[in-house]
Amino acid sequence: MIKANCIYFKGDKPCKFGIPCEDCSYFEPFAKKILIIKCRAQGDVLRTTALLPGLKRKFPQSFIFWLVDEESTGLLLNNPYVDRILAYNLESVWPLMVEKFDILISLDKEPSSTSLATLVNCPQKFGFGMNEYGNLSIFNRAAEFAYRLGIDDNLKYFLNKKTYQEIIYEIAEIDYKNEEYVFHLKEDMQKKAQAFFKKHKIPKNKISIGLNTGAGTKFETKQWPKEKFLNLIRYLNSELKANVFLLGGIKEREINHYLEKKSPYRVYNTGSNNSLSEFAGFISLMDIVTSSDSLGMHLAIALKKKVIALFGPTCPHEIDLYGRGAKIFAGVSCSPCYKQTCSDGKCMEKITAEQVFEAIKKIL
Repeated sequence: MIKANCIYFKGDKPCKFGIPCEDCSYFEPFAKKILIIKCRAQGDVLRTTALLPGLKRKFPQSFIFWLVDEESTGLLLNNPYVDRILAYNLESVWPLMVEKFDILISLDKEPSSTSLATLVNCPQKFGFGMNEYGNLSIFNRAAEFAYRLGIDDNLKYFLNKKTYQEIIYEIAEIDYKNEEYVFHLKEDMQKKAQAFFKKHKIPKNKISIGLNTGAGTKFETKQWPKEKFLNLIRYLNSELKANVFLLGGIKEREINHYLEKKSPYRVYNTGSNNSLSEFAGFISLMDIVTSSDSLGMHLAIALKKKVIALFGPTCPHEIDLYGRGAKIFAGVSCSPCYKQTCSDGKCMEKITAEQVFEAIKKIL
């Protein structure tokens, strides 16, 4: 008898065991099927992994699917809680119109996600969907607070004291027990960083501090001025004798080249052509990471590094450093604002290198 309800069943080809269903002892039927829709952005995908331990605690026999943007699939690879990663494309989306799930947790507010969540065949849904007017709606009453955060700036910017993790646990109606991000760092992800350390003969008796110099791809308003980084590099070298590393991607190529060239002190430019896993590998070798509210910050949190997080246009209270760092927020009159561009930029400008350096010294 063919067992098409087995988690290993392929249908168009033999499963990984290569044994006919009738004679197979590896048969494992689907338990409670849970679909998480959290596609973007990368930092948000990473911090949403904190929901997984709670889900497994409440539903220990569950089989978890996660629909995510293709660029973020690497953040979920080898995650012990995720049974199947689905990249958001037609090949993944069309089957979701046929499959049936027991629980759906929809955490994105974009129409491409909410419309899909509304169409998925599932009797129990949590989070965000789409109504008949094409507008954002909610599936369960527990998601109302998160919904209101999007339409009430006073609530989001000033009244709310909940972290993002507390909010998504509330949406999913699961008790929050201070669960942390779940990110699996394989040994080979550190190879490039380890080779870099060896090539440059990085002193092992000094503290290694990573400066994630960018601001992500969406909010240029999160960018800390390059002159501030130069001043911080001076403090870190002259007073702490630290190994200082410049971290970033393609967008940070220019600023990192500038800092490397202008700094009178030695800095190590880790390059701008690292893959996501290689970028994580470099962060894993840092003792402290200084970063604006970006993917680099979230990777550092996930890797349990000490973090100095710089906030301007976004809300610091939604970020949990789990007691391993400090948040610096200038708190000018117009921030937070969540504007993607700004002609002023005073919220980040007001954060001084001296403030950041003092915060670093405190967590050493």
